Amino acid sequence: MSRFLAAALLMFSLLFVMHAYADDTAPPSGGYSATVPVADTTDAARDKAIAAALSQMLGNLAPNAKPGPDVLAQASGYVRNYRYQRAAGGAGLQLQVDFDPGSIQHLLEQMGASATAAANAPAPAGSSGAPVAAGGKGTWWVDGIGSAQDFATLLATLRQSDQLQDVIPIAAQGDGVLLQLSWNASLPDVLNALTASGHFSTAPAHDGADASLHWSH
Repeated sequence: MSRFLAAALLMFSLLFVMHAYADDTAPPSGGYSATVPVADTTDAARDKAIAAALSQMLGNLAPNAKPGPDVLAQASGYVRNYRYQRAAGGAGLQLQVDFDPGSIQHLLEQMGASATAAANAPAPAGSSGAPVAAGGKGTWWVDGIGSAQDFATLLATLRQSDQLQDVIPIAAQGDGVLLQLSWNASLPDVLNALTASGHFSTAPAHDGADASLHWSH
């Protein structure tokens, strides 16, 4: 059981990495996007550029928000998508980074940034301009996965939710998978909505997970 799930996890992880590098058609996320120079395509250079992009984006979004070293060290965790591109004239390389609006709004709340400054920023596409509900990011455990098709359907179901973003499988064990994701509402509200859909039910707590669900397609 765990063999097919590990293989499926590897496949979907590779597809996610390919998308992050190759999706040149993804539109920028309004005020939640920044483009900065990057030395090369190594992990170290990319992480440094993402930290610089986070600092630049926050400065534009809420000038009184000054991210500390601890926030910048976790900059990659706020990323929705990124892509490499040539600088104007072909001189050098740039990294365009699109940050997750819900996660950034939550970060601004934690930093105590000015609500006025944040409110003046461009709203995410499709937004009515209303304040973003408190959300967060973390890991969820989902078990009850009986086949590769179950796994694919599970990911598609979660990624179609308006309350969830950046659903990424990071580990598998037995008939379960550990997911990294972010949500744009309170965690209880998000979990209640999923269980009400009939596809999920609550499951016993799992070590290292912020929430545990059972897939009951």
